[in-house]
Amino acid sequence: MADTLLGIVGSVSNPSKTRSAVEVALDAAAATHDVDTELLHLAEYDLVTADGRGLENYEGDTAEALEKIVEADAYVVGTPVYRGSLSGALKNLFDMVPRGMWAADVAPFEEAAVGLVATGATNHHYLAIDQELRPIFSFFGANTVGGSVYANDEQFDDEKRVADEDVRERLADLGRATVELDRAVEDADALGSLGPQF
Repeated sequence: MADTLLGIVGSVSNPSKTRSAVEVALDAAAATHDVDTELLHLAEYDLVTADGRGLENYEGDTAEALEKIVEADAYVVGTPVYRGSLSGALKNLFDMVPRGMWAADVAPFEEAAVGLVATGATNHHYLAIDQELRPIFSFFGANTVGGSVYANDEQFDDEKRVADEDVRERLADLGRATVELDRAVEDADALGSLGPQF
């Protein structure tokens, strides 16, 4: 059975530049590898505010979104950058994802492969990927792809589709690399055994 690569889009607008970028990565992964892809775009979900409840106590859209995360094998996560950080909607979602020791006995991001994408108005927010997104996945014990993709407004067309060919190629490589990392973790002895330290 094929692995599932889930694209998580932390944008609450639709159409969305971030969604377009994540979709390029998912499409390339599916075209190259035996992998199923799904999309979780927060603009299409009415999520409650995280309040520390257990996983089994969520309902409706929130329960559905969390189930997609729990069931997936690897992830491409994209966020628009606001004030130098990830979107509040995405941070709220992360605050509900279980970590195996609290809220539920599952830890979906632990040892999982994760590709990172961010979009912003200008290149000034480029470091948000490594200063904001990557540490969160380190906390979860995930294996993030070493490279990432940042795209600014000038690299999209009027319909918010990725127009810059170099960015499209980098996104495609990121999607494929995420699947390759997922399979490397599965085949490795130590790579998939570190998890979170605390």
